[in-house]
Amino acid sequence: MYADETSPAMSAPSGVASSGEPGAKRAGLRTARMARMSRRIYLPTLVITAIAAWLSWRGWILLSQYGIAQSISAGRYELAGPLVLGFVFVVTVIEQIWPAQRRPLLARGHLLDVCYLLFYALLVIPLIVLIGAGFSTYLAKLEPWLVLPRMPSIPSWCFVAVAVLGIDAMDWLAHLINHKITMFWRFHAVHHSQEELSILTTYRAHPLVHVSFLVSAIPILAVESNATTPAVVLTVYACLGALPHANVRWTYGMVGRLFISPAYHRIHHRATGRLDINLGTVFTIWDALSRRAVFPAKSAGQAVSATGLAGRPIPVEQAGRLRLWRTMLIQLTEPFTSIRTESR
Repeated sequence: MYADETSPAMSAPSGVASSGEPGAKRAGLRTARMARMSRRIYLPTLVITAIAAWLSWRGWILLSQYGIAQSISAGRYELAGPLVLGFVFVVTVIEQIWPAQRRPLLARGHLLDVCYLLFYALLVIPLIVLIGAGFSTYLAKLEPWLVLPRMPSIPSWCFVAVAVLGIDAMDWLAHLINHKITMFWRFHAVHHSQEELSILTTYRAHPLVHVSFLVSAIPILAVESNATTPAVVLTVYACLGALPHANVRWTYGMVGRLFISPAYHRIHHRATGRLDINLGTVFTIWDALSRRAVFPAKSAGQAVSATGLAGRPIPVEQAGRLRLWRTMLIQLTEPFTSIRTESR
């Protein structure tokens, strides 16, 4: 199959080789196989995996003192509780009534994203809780200069507002890093592989992409001495961050100059490559300040752009037979494969 494997055996006549040559040939074949395997594995993503494993272990140690099950349950309620799931259900109904692109409710992209939603609720949220707790133990060491001093004269809601803006700014920064640095992009590209964008696409994300978004914990820690950010605020923020993926034409009008609309975010998901525009989660502020904001046209009849990744570097459910779990497994393992697959 490979010239470097077959040529030595073909060039050595029978009976001429010394007794030590078969062992040397086998060692050479093993070396060649290992070299090919190393070319098939993208090592930087393994480094991120190791970081996630280490933070999870640190988080497990920390949360074992307070109750791991309770912490994970709280995380599920905050990120995938009744309010979030009810919100997703309502928007899904709206997508069927006023869609940007008409497609059946059981479209392939929707079905796979439901699998990702289940995966998120069952396995990804526990990972987020663990790595977040592990990360917080090291943030705590920075408290002398990171945490704002106690300021009782300022209402606590002001600090909550600062925390929300800070979270959004950190999310924007992490998103930019995911598009600029290839080892992070390999994980983030899974999210961009969706060719049938909908509210459910919010949950099509590689579990390890959340390592890069750990920086959003910094604003919460910064205001800790003055206010605790309520769980309901974080839940509402999660809903507002999911809404821009909806399959609707909403631009929000003038309000869309401040808040991320579905039409605005769809530009970010256009199937034209690795775009680093319209990176915001809830607010357009950071895109505007960095000159990365591209606002949608006001024309209601304008054609809706296709979404996904040009050339399909990641296998997608729209190609070939519909095998949801197999396709999902391939998408989750793709970031660990050779960097050459990105140009397929």
